[in-house]
Amino acid sequence: MEDASATTLLGDLVALTHQLEPRRHLLAVGTVAEIETRNRWHEDLNMRGVVKMHGRLPHLSTVGDTRTAKVVIQAVYETDSPHPPFQTSPHESSGALGMSPSTGMPVRRVDDETVGALISSHAPEVVYLGRIYRSSVQLPLYVRDFAGDQTDGAFHVGVFGRNGSGKTALAVYWLAAQMRHLSLGVLAFDPQGQFSSQNGFPFDLKAWARNLGREVRGLSIAEDVRLPPWATTFVELLDGARFFHQLTIKHAANREAALDEFVRLLHNAANWDDRQPDEVLRALLTSLQGDVPALTRVYNSKGPRDRVIGTLDRILTSPSEFQQLASIFRPVHNLFAPTNLAGRPRIKLERLIHDVVDGRSGGQAAPYVIIDLSARSGLTWLDDPETKARLIKDIASNLRRVAEERWHGTERPINCCVVFDEAHRFASSQPAGEQTARLAASLTEYVRTTRKYGLGWMFITQEVSALSPGIYTQLRIKAFGYGLTTGSDLNRLTDEVGRGPALELYKSFADPRALTRKTYPFMLTGPVSPLSFTSAPIFLEVHTEVTDFLNANQHLFAGLPVPRLPDQRQ
Repeated sequence: MEDASATTLLGDLVALTHQLEPRRHLLAVGTVAEIETRNRWHEDLNMRGVVKMHGRLPHLSTVGDTRTAKVVIQAVYETDSPHPPFQTSPHESSGALGMSPSTGMPVRRVDDETVGALISSHAPEVVYLGRIYRSSVQLPLYVRDFAGDQTDGAFHVGVFGRNGSGKTALAVYWLAAQMRHLSLGVLAFDPQGQFSSQNGFPFDLKAWARNLGREVRGLSIAEDVRLPPWATTFVELLDGARFFHQLTIKHAANREAALDEFVRLLHNAANWDDRQPDEVLRALLTSLQGDVPALTRVYNSKGPRDRVIGTLDRILTSPSEFQQLASIFRPVHNLFAPTNLAGRPRIKLERLIHDVVDGRSGGQAAPYVIIDLSARSGLTWLDDPETKARLIKDIASNLRRVAEERWHGTERPINCCVVFDEAHRFASSQPAGEQTARLAASLTEYVRTTRKYGLGWMFITQEVSALSPGIYTQLRIKAFGYGLTTGSDLNRLTDEVGRGPALELYKSFADPRALTRKTYPFMLTGPVSPLSFTSAPIFLEVHTEVTDFLNANQHLFAGLPVPRLPDQRQ
């Protein structure tokens, strides 16, 4: 410790050994999570007055200091010597030393040589997304697909952190590494359009996917994707666009009855998604106008019922009023139509999901698909959280159904990763509305059941506490960035790693926005590294330059060009 007193040691990975037999050693790797300095002379009651007056004790201050470091053991390897080089490849022993080490045994900083020697048997499959916290040593990580020999079905990932914590950077580097498995399909739900615009990304993830041979499809719900003819979804979207308010059906209970009647009418309207919207609208209004039992189910009282009949009659006979209602109906109907409002063909959602779920076929890499749910086309009602929740719920339901069918048909995992950005909005522990509550409940069910199908989920969110507890408990790998140090967030972290030096080390993370040289520290839990096979977390500083990522992973990505975004090019 005294030799290291002139350096920074907190957060470093260190190694110590315990000899079992002449050529048999246990080599333990752990993180320095706490350092304490004491000086018995300064603590002596008789000396405190001198310290108070002079601040130091000549020949005793500093010289008489004793430093104690607490090390959280993460992995123990069995080796044939106490330090590299090893004659045979080390193998995992356990997550704890079976015997306390002898006094006087050296404790060494882990360097790249030590890491390389310990993980030699895993070297071809590890990736480096950054360095060991407060160190220059690259941290090896497992970023696997869901169909390899090392995996037992899919696993779910959670990336947490406040704004500016680097969670987007970590998620993008993780996906870039995972995309090297070319049979893995990647589907990103993009509620705010960040994956589409790549605003705030550390590099061009779309270009990276193309460089790996993947087809990249950035598809907008508003303009590019054709939804299946789901009558219930269509009518609920109409309701979200305030269509029924224009029919003077405003009370929630009456609107719910009207929704049921419109769904029934649509089921009786053949090929309504292929027909012209004005034709469909006129047919629906005409059918409802002449269906007295249906109107009675909407309004039992004669006065309100006559008001709705009068409104329907006025809309059907007045071109201007019909056009006003049609201006609401047409954009919603267009989501289910063969072409968008500009006349460009839409791709069927069912086909899109099959392409992602089927993965690599015909020798081609599986696609990287982004479903953009932002209102970039000017349809502002698409930005309503309840509207987005309706769409995501139905798309996710279709995805789960197709995955289940494929798995039962082939008895093989489908190998597909679903990325869910802004998870705190739509997989919330406290949903803001009825549709978001339904979506959160559905996603909770999906993460419990889809793992065996080879369908894994990645949730990216600002707060741990904002994510549904049912989803959180199913996450196999969790990454915690800066800022989760208060209230229920801190409580969940405490449940995750316990009260102790590891939690205190996490709480010491600096706000990246307050630093001149950006660093993005994360605490990782789960089976994410060959240097940790216990419940003890490991600490990572994510790369801030894509060139560092490429240089560290030449064994995987040699020869690939640097995928810079336009504003990053010189």
